[in-house]
Amino acid sequence: MSEASLRDWWEELLQIHEFAHYRDYATDLTRREVDFLAEALSLRGSEIILDLACGGGRHSLELARRGLTVVGLDAAAPVLAHARAQAAAEGLSVELVHGDMRALPYEARFDAILVMNSSVGFFDDEANAAVIAGCARALAPGGRLLLQCINPYQISAYLRDFRAGWYRIGAGYVLREARFEPREAALHIGYRYLDPAQGLEVAHPGDRIRLYGFPELRRLLGEAGLRPLSVFGDAALPPVPFDEQSQWQVVVALKDQPLSEGPA
Repeated sequence: MSEASLRDWWEELLQIHEFAHYRDYATDLTRREVDFLAEALSLRGSEIILDLACGGGRHSLELARRGLTVVGLDAAAPVLAHARAQAAAEGLSVELVHGDMRALPYEARFDAILVMNSSVGFFDDEANAAVIAGCARALAPGGRLLLQCINPYQISAYLRDFRAGWYRIGAGYVLREARFEPREAALHIGYRYLDPAQGLEVAHPGDRIRLYGFPELRRLLGEAGLRPLSVFGDAALPPVPFDEQSQWQVVVALKDQPLSEGPA
């Protein structure tokens, strides 16, 4: 199996089968997060939204259920196929695009863009900056970008419940092992899947997620022409302030309207 195929296999396992295994929890979490998104982005229902690294489409589909126009983009074809099937089963109109978030093809199209679950840190610093710059280009003037990122200053608290452990997915079991490398400001995560009945064992190629503190995020956003408006400590309602205990930072940034020219 090639690395690309292996990653697709894991994306399907973690994005589709894991959420199916914990369906009630995942459904409740998604609704609560979209409630927060609607308030944090002041959504009225007429906006066009881009959900980057949308995975199995849980946010995209819930936004579409609420009547919004949504485009979901992801690099993993199997999870997009699942999202398309779910959208078709519910009669939802969602545009689901197989693509690379580092090379967005959009210009001034969206009223809001979502980058959830530290997806902005998937790459090296240059590519992560390109993702944010691409978001800025894709936003219409007055549009807003929402970034949900792990707070590196509270990584020990975050890893307390996430660092390592076995859990069940379907007929098999997943071992997750995570560690933070402070010299890189990066979270490294590995997985191993075991299905004893089938004699199956599959190792994940490993994820590296670059974690940015708020001053770094503010600089990246500013370089892309985006202005931070607010930062929350979680994607939850009622709004949670961002403070020294926050394990998450949820930043909302604005693409300002161009200044109108005065009379000559």
